[in-house]
Amino acid sequence: MRLAGHRAMTFLFSTDRNETLDRVLLAVAAILGAGLVFLRQASYGPAMGWDSVNYVATARNLLAGEGFLDMLGPFVTWPPLYPMMLAGGGLSGLDPWAIAGPLNAVISGLTVLVAGWWMRRHVQTRFLWLWGCLSVALALPLAEIASEAMSEPAFILFVTLALTQIDAHLDGRGRASLFWAAAFSALACLTRYMGVSVILAVVPALLAARIAPGERVKRVAVYTLIAASPLALWMLRNYLAVGSTTGDRGKVFYSFGFIVGEALRIAVNDWWLVGLTAPVLLALVMAAGHGFHRLRSRKRDAPDVVWVPLRVCAGFALAYLGLLVVSMMSGGTWSGLAWRFLVPVYIPLLFAALLLMDAALRYARKQAPWGVRGIALGGRRLSLAAILLLALSLQGVWLVALHGREMPRWTGGAKQAYAEPRWRDSESIGHIREAALTGSIWSNARPVTALHAGSLRRHYALPCEPDHLLFAWSDAVDGEEAYVLHFNDPWGECSQWEDEALGSHLPQDPFLEPVAELADGKLYRLIQRESLESRPAMFLSSGPPVEGEPFVARFKKSYGRRVAGEPWRWERGDDAGGWTSLPIPSPTYAYSPTAADVGHRLRASVYYTDHLGDRVKATTKPSKPVQAGLSEAGLIFPANVDDLPHNRRPNGFDNLDFAFQWHGLRGGGG
Repeated sequence: MRLAGHRAMTFLFSTDRNETLDRVLLAVAAILGAGLVFLRQASYGPAMGWDSVNYVATARNLLAGEGFLDMLGPFVTWPPLYPMMLAGGGLSGLDPWAIAGPLNAVISGLTVLVAGWWMRRHVQTRFLWLWGCLSVALALPLAEIASEAMSEPAFILFVTLALTQIDAHLDGRGRASLFWAAAFSALACLTRYMGVSVILAVVPALLAARIAPGERVKRVAVYTLIAASPLALWMLRNYLAVGSTTGDRGKVFYSFGFIVGEALRIAVNDWWLVGLTAPVLLALVMAAGHGFHRLRSRKRDAPDVVWVPLRVCAGFALAYLGLLVVSMMSGGTWSGLAWRFLVPVYIPLLFAALLLMDAALRYARKQAPWGVRGIALGGRRLSLAAILLLALSLQGVWLVALHGREMPRWTGGAKQAYAEPRWRDSESIGHIREAALTGSIWSNARPVTALHAGSLRRHYALPCEPDHLLFAWSDAVDGEEAYVLHFNDPWGECSQWEDEALGSHLPQDPFLEPVAELADGKLYRLIQRESLESRPAMFLSSGPPVEGEPFVARFKKSYGRRVAGEPWRWERGDDAGGWTSLPIPSPTYAYSPTAADVGHRLRASVYYTDHLGDRVKATTKPSKPVQAGLSEAGLIFPANVDDLPHNRRPNGFDNLDFAFQWHGLRGGGG
């Protein structure tokens, strides 16, 4: 037994590498990582959230020859590469939704191969290298995001490839690696806008290289031109299409303290501790042990750290996290710090921790070889190796247990989102497919119709207020069939009380004709569109504005596009017809009335460019008189609009809009 333990520990902690054996181990880890993602999607395919449905809808439109269009309109919120990958797979005849799951599983396996190969170049201790490979293959954060039809897995793969190539270039492996690094950086930028962080990390690394200043500038120019040009062209296309380079980003502001708190919560609650924090803590312990050894032995030589990949990993992590924090603090995100936003730094931070641990082990072996041999030969000290192996296996044990015990609940519950069985087997969706309906449809669960009702071309969201239905019907295309589907229990954008009021109003709408009453919803046909009155290009929330609460003006995008940089202008008037411009033009479509506005009416205006290219001013009709509101002194504003009394709810807001406007106008961090 003692001899077997000695052989096992000698194999694990040896720095002698066997090419064939290591390749086999790396291939096994890659197959394991891809297989677990396949297993998570075995029953119902990948999970489908709002973003996923937009990716699939865009891929379907690409295959149909309609260009980059998602279920909302022009595809601008994300770069184009991931839907192009889905559409490329769809050329085989399969639906892009069916392509997304296997594609992400294959990408996961490739990520393990690339990351493992990169680690093998620099991590000399086989045990740590195996730890790194399995920590990537079995990482819950990576498996979770790969189980959804999202672009993050492809983004992580391209980022890892770019970092490996820039590491090779800085290590003196020729200019070809610089061009490969630029190409993979461009692909990362075309997958997520946060790919710019790769460029922000690589440029300082190139400038710090120990070569002639002129050569440094030349390499930076070549790299930046190749890496940034494709994304710049895409953003120019977006600006010409919708007047914005990256689409509407939400304008939700968060404080630095809130972001840090959310990051710590994610690290504790989302199983990052097992895969990432364990090697980091062990690296710190080893560093402390090294310091203690230096104090006792009074030796001043430092461990042999591989600095180039360590700088590359740390540089990307700092650039990515810094850009993420700046984006959230400046109102560039729709929601808070989602765990998937942190996944791209998992591999670089893990690799950096393994590099430090490997340096500490090699230094300990050089300074006190008896210590490493003692671990291998001493029967009592085998417990240390057992503890390390147990920590390594925790991720895999937990993931397998999750698949064995919780997989049916996971795939059949809310986490499957719009791909779960309740939507796939919906009687209303089945009726649409059997009748092969074509044209447009309005729904209180628009992603469901966009994902499952493939025969329909245009998908609109039902407005939350019945007063806005006429405005919605005016979007119908002349000569095209139009339908309305109201689910009884949706995951829509409206609050529950708004959806109930809408469901009660639809049967009495004079422009709707009942088609079918089904188990989970009601289907109507839109009729008599020729009698619809002409609607203005802008309208206000239907209820009266309230002092101190955001009041919203909405622009009808079918009239044209907003003039970039043009502010919204608000005016105050009275029943006599006199209008006074408010002192400062509002930069947003929401205005919070003040005490001076109480009793007066409001209206908003903004310039837009119509379809003929003319610059036109759109003005809303006057609002109802502004009502006096409660003082904010001592008032704790709720996070959810449903927590407000009915007469204190913001006019025309659903829960999501309410969060946007409250954070955006008040600057709250959470």
